[in-house]
Amino acid sequence: MKKQTKKRILIAVAVLLLLAVLAAGGGALYLRSLPSPLAKYDFTGCTVELYAKWADATYMEMTEIDTEVFKNGLQGVRVFPLEMRNPPDGVAGGPLHQFRVRFSDGSTLDIGVVHDSLILGEKWYRCDPDTTLTLYWLEQAYNAQYYEQYAAPASAF
Repeated sequence: MKKQTKKRILIAVAVLLLLAVLAAGGGALYLRSLPSPLAKYDFTGCTVELYAKWADATYMEMTEIDTEVFKNGLQGVRVFPLEMRNPPDGVAGGPLHQFRVRFSDGSTLDIGVVHDSLILGEKWYRCDPDTTLTLYWLEQAYNAQYYEQYAAPASAF
C-alpha cells in the first residue's frame, strides 16, 4: 500500500472514532436531560405500605417517620429514564421489595425494587442498585418486624 493511502485510512478511522465518541457523549447528555419517571408523582401526604404481590394485599403500614425515609430514599434513586418493554432477563430469581403508595387523592402506586430495576406500577426502569439500598433495608426491617409479630412459631406448652 502506498504511504498516502495508509495516511488517508488512518485519518478516516480517526474521524470515525471521534464521531462515535461525540455521538455517545451527545446520547448521554440527552438521557440526563430527560426527567425521572418519579418526577410526575406528588408524594406529599402519602402513606406507604408493604405490599405482598402473591396475596394481592398490603400487610403492614409504615410509620410516618419511615414514610419520610422512604420518600427521601425514593428521591435518591438514580433512574435510567427510558421504560423497558419487558422485565430484564434473570430478574425472576431476585428478591422483590415492593411497596404500595396511597396518595392523598386516594389513588395507589405499586413501587418495587429488584437489584438494578425500579418498578412503577407495571413499568420497569433500570436504576443504579447502590441508590436503592435505603428502600431495601427499610423493607427488610419491616419484614423482620412482621415475622416477629405474626410468623413466629408458637411456643410449646
